[in-house]
This record gives sequence, structure tokens and C-alpha cells, in this order.
Amino acid sequence: MAELRFHLLGPLRVWRRETEIKISSDKQRAVLALLLLKAGMPVRRQEIIDAVWGGDAPDSVVNLVQTYVGRLRRRIDPGDAARSGSSWLAGLGAAYAVRPDRCEADLVAFRAAVGSARQASSPRESLHLMLDGLRLWQGPCLSDLDHVLKGHPWVRAVDQERINVLLEAARTALRLGLADEVLPQLRAVAEAEPLNEAVQSWLVLALAASGAQAEALAEYDSARARLAEELGIDPGPQLRAAHLQVLRQEAAPPPYETASAGTLRPSLLPAGVGDFTGREKLVEHLCAVTAKRVTGPLPVTLITGQAGVGKTTLAVHVAHRMSEAFPDGQLYADLKGTEDHPADPGRVLTRFLRALGVHSSAIPEDIDERVDLYRSQLAGRRILVVLDDAAGQTHVKRLLPGAPSCSVIVTSRCRLSGWPGARMVDLDVLEPLDAENMLTAIIGEERGRAEPGAAAELVRLCGYLPLGVRAAGTRLSTRNHWTIAHFTERFASGGLDELSMKDLDVRATLAVGYQRVGDAARRAFRLLGVLNLPSFSACTAATTLETSPGLAEELIDALTDERLLEVAETDAIGRTRYRFHALVRLYARERAAEEETETSVRIVITRTLATLLALAQEADGHLPGSSYAPIRGRAPRWPPPGPIHERLLASPEAWFESERASLVAAVRQAAATGHDELAWELAASTLNVSMLRDYWNELEQTHRVALVACRLSGNRLGEAVMMRGLAELEHTLGHHTACAGDLRAAHAIFADLRVPSGAAEALARLRALRQGTAPPPLHPPAHVTVRHRSSGRA
Repeated sequence: MAELRFHLLGPLRVWRRETEIKISSDKQRAVLALLLLKAGMPVRRQEIIDAVWGGDAPDSVVNLVQTYVGRLRRRIDPGDAARSGSSWLAGLGAAYAVRPDRCEADLVAFRAAVGSARQASSPRESLHLMLDGLRLWQGPCLSDLDHVLKGHPWVRAVDQERINVLLEAARTALRLGLADEVLPQLRAVAEAEPLNEAVQSWLVLALAASGAQAEALAEYDSARARLAEELGIDPGPQLRAAHLQVLRQEAAPPPYETASAGTLRPSLLPAGVGDFTGREKLVEHLCAVTAKRVTGPLPVTLITGQAGVGKTTLAVHVAHRMSEAFPDGQLYADLKGTEDHPADPGRVLTRFLRALGVHSSAIPEDIDERVDLYRSQLAGRRILVVLDDAAGQTHVKRLLPGAPSCSVIVTSRCRLSGWPGARMVDLDVLEPLDAENMLTAIIGEERGRAEPGAAAELVRLCGYLPLGVRAAGTRLSTRNHWTIAHFTERFASGGLDELSMKDLDVRATLAVGYQRVGDAARRAFRLLGVLNLPSFSACTAATTLETSPGLAEELIDALTDERLLEVAETDAIGRTRYRFHALVRLYARERAAEEETETSVRIVITRTLATLLALAQEADGHLPGSSYAPIRGRAPRWPPPGPIHERLLASPEAWFESERASLVAAVRQAAATGHDELAWELAASTLNVSMLRDYWNELEQTHRVALVACRLSGNRLGEAVMMRGLAELEHTLGHHTACAGDLRAAHAIFADLRVPSGAAEALARLRALRQGTAPPPLHPPAHVTVRHRSSGRA
């Protein structure tokens, strides 16, 4: 039993362990009631104000809501810090949410019982589960707050849920000859809903079926009199039909009767998350387009995106927000499209039909007839259908309503392109601030605000992926003695192991897509993942994989279809570039470590960087007005495919613009893997273009990293070339003393190594620096190759 328990199916009551908590203020009770009605979902402050104060809200109403929420926290659970990760009530900016995992509520238990009943293996089991749920009711929902929340749509919707389930239970009970079991619940609801003809009709039928025919006829007479006295109308067709059945002693319904439209209001949505964060504009947009009534084709919204980006969470959140716009109910199915055995549409249709009130015996065996019955049940009704994790368009085809009065939300990792008239949303990761807010909502504001820098670094390492942030936050919330900085250090060194738990396992989620692609695509995923390049083209992938650009593109397409790669951009020379998400790259490297040899990984990195070097030096040689001679070392070079070479010659400056970030990353990876020759030659290839296009930030990063690598390995030629480039940077920044020092050091090494062109250039720069002039551009020979005296390398 949970420490905190809430009852709202009847009067509002609160317990902490075995002690009932009394809350005297009606407005505080109303605020709590609204939060409990939407347990698991954020309730905006404005929604509370509109419900409790309406048009009479004072100027200080926002402060009043905050005060009431604070008092509720302290009154209900004094030991709970409001900003703690274990709080039963989460604060989410201008909204609040009750966390169903931190407390118990009878409404949640009722819905769980009903959900189990609709998946039961037999009508008898289904009936007993529905009755278990109905026994939780102690009167109309929030019956002691009628004077504050009377007529509120959220309260009416919950009361209607009770009626829908009761009518479904009555129908099942009469078919099974168990009318006595449902009579107490029918009497209780009939007393609370004296003008509800559907309830009165089933009470009449149940009384007759239990042998109390005279009482059934008396009940009909009483209902007819009430309708005449209070509404001035005669009984409707349903109540008259029940009366006629009793007179004819045909109290049981026909064995193949289906529910009349509107009798049952299905509510199959799972609970939303209490810490839903960000995406405000997108949510408002989706709510607007989903609720819009149309007269044309069925409105369908497609939400796609990579694993863990929050597609399901967003769809469920929007669906709950739109509950009032779809008064006839909401259907939901997890189609398990990413699993080995996706959900069978025929079985989903059976579940939907049961939720709509169709008895099992009335559901056709033929799937096409089942589709016809399903669409007939939905015709003219306002029902929202959420189809989660679809494998593709054909997977959901039979589950689509035929009526434009309904609306559909589909989520899928596939892009589901080519769907006429559908609204497409390709979901991206969270904005950095939203990711930080999400982490804070999970671990508590006090911990989040205590270490803002560490929190920002943690969500950055998670790539702002909601699943990663949630896994990290959940891990931290179970380790209150850990600081965020400590966990961030663990994650930086331990990788995905730190984000692997029973219910939240980032590795397992990513593994689904990896297992779905072929062997060649899996190998491409592993090998491309070991590169540190922020993005790459299909031609770069062709070099990495030792294959043709065409085949490399096919493998990349397979990976992007499974969202293991992302399309980054079209670069300056018209190529599509691709990238890994940070957590996906970690998984790719895990697979490479497990399935590739160290030698093959080293060869792949070297070959890719060697090709990049060959291209960079080729581009450098075709720049207009180069200022420096291309001094070469002994780094390996790998010839690029012909199409790349042709594009490079057409526009070398555009090639450099496209590869700016990749060249920086390549220098860093070369230095980190002990390839000091590759590091300094790659860095040197950027000197002329940096002077031409002001790429000084990139030049500083590459040259300083390569300089450290050269000094550690005793590579004097590389050291001199790097100092020559840094001298140009210092000159541009106006640091003339530092510039002169670098040039003198470079000149000394060039002279000692007998590199006359390098020594001459350094000396010319020094003279120009002293005279305050710049030397004319040099037009050197193609390259100069020098053997290192200090290391014996060429």
C-alpha cells in the first residue's frame, strides 16, 4: 500500500498511511481535485484558475494558486521536500502534475481494472473485473465539491466513464444470466442519475432478469413520471424498448446485439508523464490541427523520429489535452512496429470493438468484415485514435476510421512518406534548456539548481535525447547521495552502462534498430561510428568502408531509415551530410569494440583520415593566391574516388567550407590515436584557406592540438610548421611579440632540418614584421618532403 492515497470517486478524501488528512479550505480541495483528475499529466495554472475562480479571479490569483499548492504539499506530506525527486506533486514551470508512481488514487485503480477487463480471456472474468472497478465508487465523482466544480467537464467525463463501464457490465451480466451481481451498482448509479435513460433502461432489464418483474415495471413507471415532471418529455426509444421486453418477458438482450452509438465512451490512453517538458508551440499546433473538424479526408498526423526522442510521450500528451474535443472517446494501441513480432491489426481491431461496446460473439472472424464493423461503429462519432509505433503505412491501414469526424495520430520511427494529406512532424531532440528543465523535474529543483553547470553538461552528453535525459534523471533520483557532477563523470567514462536500467535502457532501445538492418549495414554502422567526424558525406563513407559511393549511399539509407543516422544538411558543394546522435555513436562504438578487431578499427581511422588529408592538400594546392609553400611530411595519403576529386577542383574553397568542422575533428582524432604526422599535415593544409577566408578559430584549434602531439613525439618538422601557422594567427590578433617568437623558433628548426623554403618564409615574415609590411604571396613548388633528423622519419 502506498504511503499516500487519494479517493475522488465519491467525496474527496486523503490518507497518509492509516491517518486521514483533513483539508478544510474548499478552494484548496478543488485545486487538489483538479490535479488528481489529471494524474500523470501537467495541469496548467490557468486551467486551475479558470475552474476554481472563473471570471471572479482576484489580481493575486497566481500567488494564491502557488500558495495553495505549497500548503497542500506541506499538509499532505510534511516530510516531502517540494523540490525533491521523490515528490508526489511535481512543479513544471506554470503547471503541476501528480505523479501516479508516488501515490495511489482510486481513479487510477478504476481505470486499471477496466483496462484489465477489456483484455480478459472470458466474459465472466471481464464482468468480475469491471465490478471490482465499480465497487471503488462511493458516489458521484467529487460529490462534496459540487458547489465549486459542479459541471466541470473533467468531472463530467469521469462520471461518464463510470456509466460507460456500468452499462458494459450490465450487458455482459445479463448475457451470462448474472443480473443479480450488477444490480447494486445499477441502483446506485440510477439514484445518482435519475434522468439518464440508458441507466434506467438497464436497471429495468436487470430487475426483470433477476426475477423481480413487478419491481422492473414499477421502476419504469417511476422513470417515466420523473421525465414528465422534470423535463416534460416521454421516455425515449431505449427505455420504451426495455419496458416492452419486460412485458414480453424477453428481458435478456439478443445474443448478437451491439452497443448503440454513444453508449460507451472508450478511454484507452495510457497515463501521460508528469514531467512532460518543452515543445509548447508544437503541442499547441498539434492540438489545433488534431481538433479541427474537417469535411474532406480523414485527418491524420504522423509523428516520426529516432528512438527515444519522445514520440509516444508527445502523442499521449496531445491526446489527453484533446480529450474534451473528442467527447465520444479515445482509442489507443501499441503496434510494436519495432519489435520482432508487430501487433496483428486483426487483434487490435477486436480490442477496439470490445472497447466500443461490441460483444465478442458479435465480432466477425473475417478481418475485412471486422474493419467494416469498426468503421460503422465510428461513423459520425468524434473519436481520437492513437496508433503508436507503427511499422509502416500498411501496418495501420485497416485501423483507420472512415469518417472525417474522427482524427488519428500515428507514431513511427519510419518516416512514412507518401501519405496523401497527412500532416508530418519529424520530432527532434529537446532544446538544451528544455532538457535541463526535464532533468530538474525528475531529480527535483533543489538538486538541479545546486549544480547548473553539471546539469547542463549531463544533458549535453545525453545529446538532449529525452530517453537519455530520463534515464540519467531516474538513475540520479535513486542515488540521492550522488552529485550531478559525480554521475556526469561516471557517464563520461562508463558510457551506456550508466543509462541501463530495467524499465529505461537506452542500449536496448538502440539495439532494436541495429538488429533490424542487414549485416553490411550493421558493419557500416560500427565502422562509421568509430570516426569522430561531426558529419560526413556518402563519399567519405565509401572510403571508410572501402566500397563505391553508390553502395555506401545504399547502406547509409538503410541506417537512416532505422534512424541510426540522421540527415544533417546539404553542404557547400551540394552533398548530403549525415551524422550520429551522441548516444547512438556510443552504441556504435560498443558494437565495434565487441565485433571488430583493434587492427581493423585502426586501419579504418587511418584510411579515412589519410583520404581527408589527400583531399585537403589537393584543395590547398588549387586555392587562389596561396601564401605558404605546402611542406609535406610522411603521413599516409589515400586517393579519393574520382567524383570527389572533380568537385574539389571545381571549387576548393567550397570544399574547405564543407569540411571545416570535420578537419578540426580529424586533427583531434589523429593526435589522440598517435598519428602525429597526420595531425600536423591535416592542420597545415588549413593555413592558406584560413588566411583567405578568416578561419582563424579552426586554425588555432588544429594547430595547437597538433603542436602538442608533435612535441610529445619529438616530431620537429611538424612542430616548426605548426608554429609557422600560429605565428600568422598571432599576427592577425596583433600579438606581434608572440608572432616574432614563433617565427624565430620555426626558422631555427627549419634551418636545422635543412628545409630552405620553410626557413626562407619564416625569415621573410620576420623581416616584414619588423618593417610593418607584409611579404608578397609565394608561389612555391608543389611540395617539399623532408627527413626528420630527430626521429629518423621521412
